[in-house]
Amino acid sequence: MSRRPEGDQRVPSGDNIYHKWDNSWNDSSRHHIGDVHTSNTTNHFHGSTSIPGTFKGPQDRLEEFVSKGAAHDSAERGTDAPKCYPETRDAVQGELLGYIEHGKARVVWLTGPAGAGKTAIMGSIADTCHARRWLAGSFFVSESAKNVDHSSKRYLIPTLAYHLFQLDIPGLPAAILSAIASNPSVFDKRLDQQVEILILAPIRKVRENADASSWPKAILVDGVDECDADEGRKFETEQDRQRSKEYNHQEVLSALLQAHSDPSFPFHIIIASRPERAIEHYFSSLPLGAVRKLFLGSRYSPEADMELYARAMLNQIGMECGLPENWYSRAGQALGIEDVPRYWAQEASGQFVYVAAVIRYVQSGTGTPYERLERVLNWRLGDSSKPFSALDALYRGILKTSPDPELAVKWIRAVLKYGSYGDRAWYITTLQESSPGEVGYLLGPLSSSVRISKEDRQPDFHFYHKSLSDFLKDSQRSGDMYLTGDKVNSFQASRYSAVLKNKGPLVPLPGGRTWDEFMAEFCYFLTLPHLFPPACNHHHDASNIDWWLAHHHLEEDAPSGVIQAFALVHDKCHWYACCPSCKLWRSRIVRFAKANGWRVPTVLEKLRDRFKHIPWYRNDPREVWVGKLLGPPVGLRLSM
Repeated sequence: MSRRPEGDQRVPSGDNIYHKWDNSWNDSSRHHIGDVHTSNTTNHFHGSTSIPGTFKGPQDRLEEFVSKGAAHDSAERGTDAPKCYPETRDAVQGELLGYIEHGKARVVWLTGPAGAGKTAIMGSIADTCHARRWLAGSFFVSESAKNVDHSSKRYLIPTLAYHLFQLDIPGLPAAILSAIASNPSVFDKRLDQQVEILILAPIRKVRENADASSWPKAILVDGVDECDADEGRKFETEQDRQRSKEYNHQEVLSALLQAHSDPSFPFHIIIASRPERAIEHYFSSLPLGAVRKLFLGSRYSPEADMELYARAMLNQIGMECGLPENWYSRAGQALGIEDVPRYWAQEASGQFVYVAAVIRYVQSGTGTPYERLERVLNWRLGDSSKPFSALDALYRGILKTSPDPELAVKWIRAVLKYGSYGDRAWYITTLQESSPGEVGYLLGPLSSSVRISKEDRQPDFHFYHKSLSDFLKDSQRSGDMYLTGDKVNSFQASRYSAVLKNKGPLVPLPGGRTWDEFMAEFCYFLTLPHLFPPACNHHHDASNIDWWLAHHHLEEDAPSGVIQAFALVHDKCHWYACCPSCKLWRSRIVRFAKANGWRVPTVLEKLRDRFKHIPWYRNDPREVWVGKLLGPPVGLRLSM
């Protein structure tokens, strides 16, 4: 799920914001002097954030668009962020490090299928570069991370500029801040403009009188294929969303290659991604030799590395549990498998994620390690000719260990719809549980694939690999476990309806969370287009709707939520008759509007709406001020 379209927020947008910022920059009466100390240089600039609401200086502005959690060593990525097991993937790591240290190729594209280990390799390369003082910047794009700033293109260039800002390079921090001061709207520009203003121009300025031979050597960008569609846009079809993603992938790559092509830019760039169509097309359009492609295939002996990892981990599990040496051989021999680690490596089809997932299950599934090993070895392949057959058989087997696999899949698919499901885990759990402990009952047995709580037992959702989401969203791979988007929406809507009828969540709030926090989230999400229509069609009485209206003020953009509900509830009605739910919801909303001094529709406006429904979202060719139909006496604009 994403927040409301940007156009529906009652704030200035585009150049207006930055024009105001620029005026205050030149008005010395509205700010005081602040200092930034970086390395041996003191950079003076205007602005301070010490007092809420005061003017922000260039460093403050930069930090607003930095994804600190996307750095290779950020706490948000966690201690379990993918890394290569010792003595594995040495060949490909050695080749990448060789390009950084000596190679003529300035841009390297590391690619391979899902689960091949790209992110683990990039994580290890980042650690090595950091230890050798080679790392100039990094960005690990993650579609499944907790925050949207991990997957949005708009945070990429500012984050890399911020990493350069933090380097021990005399003059560079000041040059970056000066560039922001001279171009205050830079964060609202295209990526090619951001690269020029935030990175290339400052580097050129510093290199006029500096030798870059002692500077760090590399910038790493992992997971370009996980860069999401544009934030705040409403997409009419899934194809439109996919086109937006593909355009963003190409824009990101173009910006990185723009930096590389500038003679003043001294860094090697390592890019990792799946070989998606748009990305392949972009790289193939470049001049021959412009980019060095490394494909994670048989050349890098993945089977040997996977076998080494599986054998080491099985031995470690045995030692931790007091099992005899080679304890896993007995389970394999009973099924005609002579060597379990080698068998897994061969079945994996080059997907390191398969072996990693198998090991996690043996470590943390239900039963003893031996029972878990027997169970996973019995999850035989369906059609071994398919590239993901081993991984699909594993995920299917793991999901079926839940006492209610279909409901577990509904939970997982619903969680994945929330853009920041890690930060909202407490809310999602409270909303979706029909009784205390439901999440643990359903997803607890799946702990090798999804984590549902932190060490302090606070709710949390963390999927160990994106391949589980890929599996569940592909009907060809998940088979009888596949759910359509409508079924997932219907499940979510039923839980929202249950809260409405109960006038509150069905389970207690987790520790540290308040009623107002829950209701703010609930009132916002209830009126999203894919949730509200199926939710309002459940049977509700007037008191349920009045209860929601009484709490609507807690939502971030409260008037808009009520207006959206007014429009959406009527969306499926015929001109000659409204459905019962529409009549009930609209009558209560109009009653609420009158009681609060809002403008309500006239008879003529109601008649027009009956024949030509007025939606709440933007990007429709027609436009109308929402005040012409319904709303509080404010300048809240609605497009139709």
